[in-house]
Amino acid sequence: MTYPLQAIIGTDEKNPHFTVFRNLETKKIELYHGFVLFEILHDKKDNPQLKLLVARLSNAGVKTSVLTRQFGYCYRSIQNWSEALKNGTLEELVESLKGQGAPKKLNKEVEGFVEYEFKRIYPKNKSSYSKEIRKNIEEVFGYTISSETLRPLFNNLKEEYNKQNENCIKKKLK
Repeated sequence: MTYPLQAIIGTDEKNPHFTVFRNLETKKIELYHGFVLFEILHDKKDNPQLKLLVARLSNAGVKTSVLTRQFGYCYRSIQNWSEALKNGTLEELVESLKGQGAPKKLNKEVEGFVEYEFKRIYPKNKSSYSKEIRKNIEEVFGYTISSETLRPLFNNLKEEYNKQNENCIKKKLK
C-alpha cells in the first residue's frame, strides 16, 4: 500500500504546530496547522507562493538547513526571502523572489527606447544601426547592452519594418 502524503517537515520544540507534507499524487505541498489543512501549494521550485511558505517557516523558527534539504533552495535565498518578508517593503520582497542575478538590462523602458531609435536609425543606416543604437543606450541609460541581447528584438523590428515596406510597395503598385 502506498501513501500519497510524504512528511517533509514535522513538529518539534521550535515548531510545535506546523507539519508540511508533499502529496506525491497531486504534486502539491500541503501545510497543516495541527490537524487542520492550512494551505495547498504547487510543488514547483519557481512557485513564489512556495518560496513565501519557506520564508514564513524560516521566520517561524524551522531550521534553514531543514528547509534547504527538503525544498532544494539555497541557504542564502531563504535568508533573503525571510528578511524581505519580515522587514522589507513589497518591492524588496518581489525583488528577492525573482531569483539570482542582477536586474535585467533589457527592461520595458529600454525596449521602448530601442524601438524608437530603430525606427529612426534603421532606414538610414542598415549596416551599423545596432552599434549606433547601443551607443545611444549607453549615453542615455549609462550601461552597455550586447548585440546578442538585442538581436531577438532587432529581428522582430526588422520583420515588422519589412512587412510595412512590402505593404507600402503593394499600395504604390496598385
